[in-house]
Amino acid sequence: MARRSTVSLDSPSAKVIAVLDAVASRRVASVSSIASALSLPAPTIHRIAIELERLGYLEREPGSRHLTISEPLVNLASNVLLAASGKAVVQAILRKLSETVGEMCSLAVQVGDEVVYIASAEPQQDLMLSFRAGRKAPIYCTSSGRVFLAQLSDAELRTYLEGSRRKAHTSFTLTGAYHIMREVRAVRAQGYAISNQEYILHIVGAAVPVTTPEGKLLAALSVSALNMRASIEDLNAFLPQLQRAATELAACLVRVGKGVPEIKRSKRSFERKAPRRRLAPEPARRVRSK
Repeated sequence: MARRSTVSLDSPSAKVIAVLDAVASRRVASVSSIASALSLPAPTIHRIAIELERLGYLEREPGSRHLTISEPLVNLASNVLLAASGKAVVQAILRKLSETVGEMCSLAVQVGDEVVYIASAEPQQDLMLSFRAGRKAPIYCTSSGRVFLAQLSDAELRTYLEGSRRKAHTSFTLTGAYHIMREVRAVRAQGYAISNQEYILHIVGAAVPVTTPEGKLLAALSVSALNMRASIEDLNAFLPQLQRAATELAACLVRVGKGVPEIKRSKRSFERKAPRRRLAPEPARRVRSK
């Protein structure tokens, strides 16, 4: 027997997801049976079903008016399962690396002029750092950020430097265009980035790119540590382990497919945005009560 929904259907999106779940759990279902299971009016289910048919996620069972799932929905479900399993593998790789080097390790992607840490692992010591999953950091003064900047051409990098605002987070932060350009060129040449207390005082870090065999940048893998426990020389000694883990992560992310946002190498992402025009408010519409 199919389960009855326990989710609050208080929004259009919730109702759409509930209908998809109801059809998927029953394999074949009528509008009336879905309406009964979800305690929603049959006309509401009918309208949602028509839209999901139009989008290709549902279709009619041959020879009847019953609903069933279609190939695009199966593909979506497969991608979700792959992403979920891929995340577990990514976490395992990060955990192993963190245990090997004894420091926090993070995986980051670029979002505009920031890096966003999407996964992280840290050793047992009680240490609070700002590189856990979900946190953001500037692109210009972190090792992960400079891995992404290194993918830009000199012209694109100049466009970014001319249009960005860069504050000094510590007394060690490099904010001048000349100094950042020099650091980024070094990252290009050597294939890794090192930061020394530029974002957070007493925190040092190193990062390497996670790339496909074709050279497409997927993410940046970094290690972060207190400078009283790890020196710049120690970070350099961690690089072989970082690079091996980056190769494993790349294989995992390529296998998962679309596991991280695509990094677009376009200078337009660093250009100043024109102010958005304020639109006049639309006249209020009367909503017919059901």
